[in-house]
Amino acid sequence: MEPIEVLWIVVFLLFGAIGLVRGFLKELGVTTAIFVAIYIISELLEKRKITDMMMGKAVSVSPGAFSALDADDPRSALLRCILYMLIMIFMVFISYHGETLTFKGAPPKGRMGTLFNLMVGLLNGYLVAGTLWYYLDKYEYPTRLIGLYEGELSSRAEFLRSLLLLNLIPDNFQEPILLFFIIFLIIMRVVR
Repeated sequence: MEPIEVLWIVVFLLFGAIGLVRGFLKELGVTTAIFVAIYIISELLEKRKITDMMMGKAVSVSPGAFSALDADDPRSALLRCILYMLIMIFMVFISYHGETLTFKGAPPKGRMGTLFNLMVGLLNGYLVAGTLWYYLDKYEYPTRLIGLYEGELSSRAEFLRSLLLLNLIPDNFQEPILLFFIIFLIIMRVVR
């Protein structure tokens, strides 16, 4: 299996290519949805312990079937990680499917328009791939339990991991910064 940074770079570049094709005005709508997904996962599900409450209810309803949800069980980290990843992937899928949130305005022509398209696509790739990697790292790569990603991080992966959005923002500032980006993007959508 390839090192995790190779997968991160491939996803990052794939979103850049998507941005080139779709245009930055459509991609900014996806960026808004991605920030909403990051906020829901990090602030509502994780920090406010909603995931813990959901898992606790499941265990109390059927202890045998949901024994893996015990906080001390390593499978619990895998389930949390999968839940957060599925929410992120679902939000990204929904934001690209059908009627999308498109910003108004006329895109610049020529190289400047192409550069904007690429940059916003790469930003989306950074946010999506970075958030998925962040939760894999936070839960100590629980995918090892199912035979995915057995290796250790290279020095390049360590460096890239330090640049992930949720690693760059201190825990006590994550909520206001994420809300700022969401509100800023919504205002930009309404104003233009």
